[in-house]
Amino acid sequence: MARRNFPTELSAKGIRNLRNELQKYKTDILPLKLEMLSKRLAESGVDFAKTRIKTLNAEFTGELLNSIHAECTGNAAFVIVADSKHAVWVEFGTGQLGLEAPYPGKLPDGVDWNYNTGKTIFEISPGNYGWFFPMPDGTWRFTQGMPSRPFMYETWLELYSTVEKIAKEVFNNVGN
Repeated sequence: MARRNFPTELSAKGIRNLRNELQKYKTDILPLKLEMLSKRLAESGVDFAKTRIKTLNAEFTGELLNSIHAECTGNAAFVIVADSKHAVWVEFGTGQLGLEAPYPGKLPDGVDWNYNTGKTIFEISPGNYGWFFPMPDGTWRFTQGMPSRPFMYETWLELYSTVEKIAKEVFNNVGN
């Protein structure tokens, strides 16, 4: 990462000027850069998450894909949000198939996830579980759940691997 130079003369006046320049950088430029970095990471994460939904074959109705967006939470912080009702089921998986291909990451704090549990799940044959659910047309379908399709976890991994590159771009190009 390029370094910001603050040339000064070695005198009391030069040191005061340097202190003032550093204070200006800290109060004016650094917060702007941090907000830009956070926003760029969030935008990149939204794009990546949407791509992963498509490549993981989790684009059922388009609702999940269209629900993914970035939100500013204040103080230069952005989050990536998937606010579809079924995002959590896609991310962590469900039922027998989820148990066979579970969520690969560490569960977030406060999240307790269990497969093959619930009042409507029954054993269809030894070791095989599933349940019926209603369709909009009034018919019923049987499922054994679905494997985890961890689009948000994979988005986190992608952002983790690119944060340094994006930070260099932001800090090298703004207010130098």
